[in-house]
Amino acid sequence: MLTGQDSEANDKVQRRIEFNFPILTIRTKLFTGIFDKLGSLHLSRWTSWMSLVIVPIVAGIGLYLIFYSLVAFLWNPAAGEIARELGPGAYILLPGINPFFPLLYGWLAIICAMVIHEGAHGIIARNLGLKVNSSGLLFVLFVPIGAFVDVDEEQIKKAKARVSSRVMAAGVGGNIAVAAVCLIGVLVIVSGLIPIIDGAYVYDVVQGLPAEQAGLLPRDVLVSIDNVRINNTSNLREILDNKTAGDIISVTVARDKMWRNKFSTFVNLTVSENRTVMGLSVGDLMTEDRLRNYQTVTLDRLPMYLVAPALAPDLVPFSDSLAEFYMHPLGPQWNVWANMLYWLWFVNVNVAVFNALPIYPLDGGRMFNITLKSLMKGDEREKLISRITQAVTAALVFGLLATVLLPFITG
Repeated sequence: MLTGQDSEANDKVQRRIEFNFPILTIRTKLFTGIFDKLGSLHLSRWTSWMSLVIVPIVAGIGLYLIFYSLVAFLWNPAAGEIARELGPGAYILLPGINPFFPLLYGWLAIICAMVIHEGAHGIIARNLGLKVNSSGLLFVLFVPIGAFVDVDEEQIKKAKARVSSRVMAAGVGGNIAVAAVCLIGVLVIVSGLIPIIDGAYVYDVVQGLPAEQAGLLPRDVLVSIDNVRINNTSNLREILDNKTAGDIISVTVARDKMWRNKFSTFVNLTVSENRTVMGLSVGDLMTEDRLRNYQTVTLDRLPMYLVAPALAPDLVPFSDSLAEFYMHPLGPQWNVWANMLYWLWFVNVNVAVFNALPIYPLDGGRMFNITLKSLMKGDEREKLISRITQAVTAALVFGLLATVLLPFITG
């Protein structure tokens, strides 16, 4: 969203620091040269037109999501139950409040998204000949939370609709462009992943039962039983169902760092709930299947890439739960790069969708207002345009609040 400031004051002051507890604002003209240089590129003019096309599409997606959520919460009790389990904090894009939003990756992504969003406004404003009074950073105390670009408000008001709209659209367009690049980066990294191991994974060893006595440990991966390869829990169950209590089996597992070491032992089977058991809690790793699923990109599967790793750790190969089961040519820190790119994608696309909504004074709301002014003529148009803008804004704000509160009201 663009902010208007006193242009005369900004002409006289090169830098200003304001502190209104707890918000610290650092205002400067140091970035004006960067805006001028990037704004002079022919690419900037082309991207400004592209952004003008992108905003209505992104706004349409946002409106659909609001409507779909409301319908789901009203008619699908399961949707409301999931929302209640996640909690209201899951709707807020702030680390520390949203339980699924990582602190370091989250803040870096938010700062980058805000800088990109506001920087795009400044670049396109200069490309179209509008004055940028200043730009700067916003802090809560000394923690950076965002950026702003102060484009001359009077020039925006006087500019033609196609000029002012392109300035407004630039922020959303910039966020979408960065989001797309980062998602491609995530998919490129994931395409290079190699499963370290697959098979039946030991999540827990029951105390006092044969598996513990034989030396089996959590995080072991079953390799074979009686020299028969174990590829999954179904293989394990088939073997155990053909055994009886008192039978002794030879078990080989992979363990330790990257499961490079093999450990073999003998397990004296027992019975629990009329089934032959070793005393293990076992699940299928399915590292190859999970990886193949995430690598398969189609238009209808794009929402999958908006599912946070912490929210669905068994879905995302670079989640804390799954990353250790893969290796990559980038080295052991591959998942750091994947997570950083993922959160840049996630935050940028969310910032774009929110700002594209026709809610005044967000970018989408101001573009909606500008569009109405260009379409409607007559002496009474200002009051009517104002009423329409306010009505649409109120309806969407109500819709957003309803998507957060409805699950808790109906539940």
